[in-house]
Amino acid sequence: MGCFVSKITTEADRRTGTKDDDRSKLPAPLPHQSIDPIESRSSSDDDNQSHPPATLPLRSPALDFFEYSQFSDEENRNLAHPPPLHQSPVLDPIESSSSSDEEDRNTDPIGSGSPNSNKENGIDAAASEDTERNKMMEYGFKELAKATDYFSNNCLLGEGGFGQVFKATLDCGEVAIKKLKKINFEDKLEEGEYLRCVSHPNIVKMIGHCSEGADRLLVLEFVPNHSLADHLHEKTKVLEWPTRMNIAIQSAKGLLYLHECRPKIIHRDIKSDNILLDNDFQPKVADFSLAYFLPNASNVNHITSILRGTNVYADPEYGDIQRVSEKSDVYSFGVVLLELITGRRPMELITGRRPMDKQGDTIINWARYRIGRVLENSEYNDLVDPKLQQAYDEAEMLRMITCAAASVYKPSRSRPIMKQIIEVLEGNMSHMKIMKRKDVETLQGRATTNLESVLGVERIQIAPQKIFTYKELAKATGGFSNANLIGEGGFGQVFKGILPNGEVVAIKKFKSSPNQDEGDFPAEITTLNRVYHKHLVKMIGFCSDKANRLLILEFIPNGSLRYNLNREDKVIIDWPTRMKIAIGSAKGLAYLHEICNPKIIHRGVKSNDILLDQNFEPKISDFGLAKELPNPYTHVTTMIKGTMGYLCPEYFRTNQLCDKSDVYSFGVVLLELITGKPAILREHNVFIGSLTSWVAPQLRQALDTHNYNDIIDSKLQNNYKITEVIRMIHCATACVYKPINYRPKISQIVEVLQGNLASESIWLNSDNAFLQDPYGHY
Repeated sequence: MGCFVSKITTEADRRTGTKDDDRSKLPAPLPHQSIDPIESRSSSDDDNQSHPPATLPLRSPALDFFEYSQFSDEENRNLAHPPPLHQSPVLDPIESSSSSDEEDRNTDPIGSGSPNSNKENGIDAAASEDTERNKMMEYGFKELAKATDYFSNNCLLGEGGFGQVFKATLDCGEVAIKKLKKINFEDKLEEGEYLRCVSHPNIVKMIGHCSEGADRLLVLEFVPNHSLADHLHEKTKVLEWPTRMNIAIQSAKGLLYLHECRPKIIHRDIKSDNILLDNDFQPKVADFSLAYFLPNASNVNHITSILRGTNVYADPEYGDIQRVSEKSDVYSFGVVLLELITGRRPMELITGRRPMDKQGDTIINWARYRIGRVLENSEYNDLVDPKLQQAYDEAEMLRMITCAAASVYKPSRSRPIMKQIIEVLEGNMSHMKIMKRKDVETLQGRATTNLESVLGVERIQIAPQKIFTYKELAKATGGFSNANLIGEGGFGQVFKGILPNGEVVAIKKFKSSPNQDEGDFPAEITTLNRVYHKHLVKMIGFCSDKANRLLILEFIPNGSLRYNLNREDKVIIDWPTRMKIAIGSAKGLAYLHEICNPKIIHRGVKSNDILLDQNFEPKISDFGLAKELPNPYTHVTTMIKGTMGYLCPEYFRTNQLCDKSDVYSFGVVLLELITGKPAILREHNVFIGSLTSWVAPQLRQALDTHNYNDIIDSKLQNNYKITEVIRMIHCATACVYKPINYRPKISQIVEVLQGNLASESIWLNSDNAFLQDPYGHY
């Protein structure tokens, strides 16, 4: 089979007047998403040569074939009407100079050299090189089908959402052929368009393409040594430290090259599966199916787009604002560095193997505390891959750890750029340039914001969660004896237990489920593993042993708020204690809503789930229904779950859940503290109504007449501060009876309860009208 060249119209062709409008020779757009874990290609000798960063055409030929509405109107105008061609400069991120080749090698951080600025035969040499680069081999479908034994599984290298990758041999050598699924791709630049425009030894090379009818295929270099993920997580042979360091540096150079192209390219799916290794373990960044040109690089910092990328590697700020920049790639690269350092998968599964979008313990959460110990005390053993057996250069390890921490744990505006990461990894820049002392303190949790101070957030050094065996827990509970049973519900049972070290704990034993990957257990363990607040119950460890799944939690001795409000004995929760419980619970809830990122909706706030310690300090428990709510999303649609009497009306009407749903539930808890009555009223065990409906007319009368005696729990015997009672009533009514858009944030409730904010800020006299016809506004 012969490899033949089909001329594709390029910007250089337009400069010289060449016309070729045969659109069938251009590859069609590719799918929005693809997971390409096993793309394989081979490197040629040319890969080791230096190449200048690509100068990409202002008007890409592929843009003739599809909508490019993902850009703003101004960006579309720029693409549709580029500047006159004779005014288009050849842009290059690395300054050209007259220095020697040796100097070039020493000063070029991405190892791609500098373009020759001399003119050859009256043509700009760099522009000429771009023209050669933009020429791709065009293959017929039959030729590629025959080369893969008609896409036989014997030649299959891997597959994903994009389609399949096959190994083949053409006249030009071994190749990987990427056969794409037939899919609608109106709003997406094609992968081939990016690969056609770039040339770097650490980026997979595109050899050619096929576009016949509905068939779209890319012909790529074959990289024989599989992916970095395979070597870190699947192979038995250990990837040695010098190799890991080289992979980090060279991958960073490939990524920097993309970011400094003009227009710059954002990869958007950097992960260890997409870093392929050749026979010499040199890395090549692969899979550009989610990549973006960032047009007008001089004045555009972000592009708004649909959320793309792989869960654990995705920049959380990308999810928050739905905008992408090169700092999103930096975050993802930081996760790859964590894999190189620790040898761990990006998500360690709680039980068995599950897809990435299931609940589990991410490498980001796991490494945070351990990185802090390295940066504080040089304690490497708990963090570094044990397979290395301490055979690593400690100075190099520190540099890589610092780069990972700065990339992952700092906000995007403070993250380093790829050039700085390369400089630190190579030892040409101090690691303290990108990770200062205050950053280490933030990582360890000793720096607090004003909001954190208001909410009483106490950052503590978090010890790693312990994994227990079922036998250990059975012994701790006397064989799960009923004598140690302290609670039960739809989830299962809770037992009191004593660990071998004498620590008293609560052991939550979940019912067996047909699908062990779903339900309360994975949701609760994931949430508890990432939240730390004195008013949230603390997880000590867990057990996931075949069909047995248990959580080990701190033991809270005084039971639930509901239990204590119901007590018929002489033990009464006095008013100061009720205020303390209200404020502490609100602080814990505000932490979930306003400090955690992404925010966490508890979805089960009720008096039974507010536990009281020996000092009657409250701790919110039971995170089995909790949901993450990434900004800027205001709600998440979900099946209705929760407890009657605490569910807000909007949740019933729309199935949409938001942080204001928790605010409503907390308002019901405040009504319980005020009245002493439960959320659901019963007489002789027969339902007679909800607390919110029963108390509404009495609240209106009390607020109009300023006589509160009829609604305040008679057990208090008038022993309360009326100013505090009024503040709590205003908070409760604002949470429960106001329409959802007018409900206060939970941090406002904290401030009002503490007397730092006037209660009129959340409830005016005119708002009493909401109590006239509760929920009539829905």
